[in-house]
Amino acid sequence: MRRTVHVVLSVFCLSLVLAAVVGASTPVTVTVISERREHSYQWQLEMKERFEAQNPGVTVDLVSVAGSSLVPKMQTMLAGGVPLDIGYMDPYLVLDWGMQGLLEDLTPFVAKEQRQYRDWLPVGLDLFRAQGALYGVPQDLQIGVIYYNKDHFSEAGVPFPSVDWTYDDLRNMALRLTRRDADGSSSVHGFKIPTGRNYMPVVWSYGGDFVDSWVLPTQFTGRSQEVTNALQYLADLVTSGAVQDKATHDRISISDSFMQQRISMGLSNTVAIAEGFVNIRDFEWDVIPLPKGPTGLRVPYINAIGWFVFSSSKNKAETLEFLKFMTSNEALERRVQIAGLVPPSMRVFQTTWLPGRTQPASRHLLHEGLDRARSPFQIQADFFNPIHREVLATIWGTQAPASAIAQMETQINALLKERR
Repeated sequence: MRRTVHVVLSVFCLSLVLAAVVGASTPVTVTVISERREHSYQWQLEMKERFEAQNPGVTVDLVSVAGSSLVPKMQTMLAGGVPLDIGYMDPYLVLDWGMQGLLEDLTPFVAKEQRQYRDWLPVGLDLFRAQGALYGVPQDLQIGVIYYNKDHFSEAGVPFPSVDWTYDDLRNMALRLTRRDADGSSSVHGFKIPTGRNYMPVVWSYGGDFVDSWVLPTQFTGRSQEVTNALQYLADLVTSGAVQDKATHDRISISDSFMQQRISMGLSNTVAIAEGFVNIRDFEWDVIPLPKGPTGLRVPYINAIGWFVFSSSKNKAETLEFLKFMTSNEALERRVQIAGLVPPSMRVFQTTWLPGRTQPASRHLLHEGLDRARSPFQIQADFFNPIHREVLATIWGTQAPASAIAQMETQINALLKERR
């Protein structure tokens, strides 16, 4: 009997050893959507190679999105049952897919790896939080700032903006910086109406807002004097001639307008530093935090593309390990060196990004008040589009603020009713 038991135990132990060997030697593939920007892809490819060298038996498959759009590519792969572990996108999609149950809640992962994420800016992680869950982590930070042409300021005798400047200061400077030709046209405008969703900091700094939450709105809040005043401010920039007319505005991007010296100031985010402005040689330029509103309130804006893990991933352990590897301080340092983008880690920002460049001179001010930053990029397009249409109508003078707000309220309330 003892011999029989001994044999059974020996066979059982041997089977465990063999299973472990087979498990260890079974190749694992982590499938990741490849980056679209050239320098970011170079970094991603380097991370893949380093990770595979350190983790024999694990292959990272980078899936190209060439010839297709990012979101449809991921949707097609998921619908077809094609393995997909890690993707990336703006907060609105990450939050939407997360709340649908398509993405892994990364809260336990970040808590487990708290030493790695402890110096990350909370406002960056908060971009991807909803209903108590964390559905993504930022690749980089896109911080809203005002870029300005120092040569234009000096030639016009206008003092450079200070950290405590206001939106009234911006308007007055823009008027003085606008160059009008003999025929009445303007060859240079002092400012450009913020593009995309980038006018929202003006509304927030005036103390207004359109909805009670930019993640899960439940109420329209735009019927206020603060919102009316903010919209009127933006419209007055147009009627005063301080900004480009609509035809010129639509024809020339914010980056091209600034680099071609068609405008003296522009509101954009820090991606522009890495992807164009860093190569400016024809004039001196700098950055300044966004202005304060009439009550002394400054509301910076922030955005980020976020990495996320699909809940359908079959190799969660290896997938999370690769995510940890990509978001380590060493990986972020290489990303700064290769792509030049602002990292989500305060430590890497201070030790690598700041000393790694000479322009802009005031780059240390990028984090000014960032703990109060908000993002207009968390809300779905079906909610934002009605707001956007009416804001643009007000800015370009085809609708009064009060009428625009009434139209928004009707449309937003209808959407809220549909979702109840």
